[in-house]
Amino acid sequence: MSPDSNDEKKMPVKPAAPVLSGEERSQILAAALKNMVMIDGKVYGLEDDTEPEAFVDCASKTALCRAECCKYVFALTRAEVSSGIYKYNPERPFYLARDADGYCPYLDRATFKGEIHAQRPVRCRKYACPWSSRT
Repeated sequence: MSPDSNDEKKMPVKPAAPVLSGEERSQILAAALKNMVMIDGKVYGLEDDTEPEAFVDCASKTALCRAECCKYVFALTRAEVSSGIYKYNPERPFYLARDADGYCPYLDRATFKGEIHAQRPVRCRKYACPWSSRT
């Protein structure tokens, strides 16, 4: 055996992840929670593009629910805020604006249909309506 055969190949060493203090973890969690909201037991704000949109038959349900989902307060994604499409709350810039009656500014109050339905925010598209399972 040659002296070289006993030498181990040197593998690159991956640096260890930094250890966070309890305070740093709390700050990160608080920042994440600002961008999340719980509605009817489901957390919104962690959606990704691979999650399918929820199908809701709004046309047959709005007489029952009167578009209650359009009163939910939620954060827009950074991309949605940057797009300039959506009105947002100036006091909470990442949150969708609300009109004086508490509804989304894009809701037609006469028909309870969204004026920007095709371009609605991701949290609206992924919302699983509890009225969908009711008759």
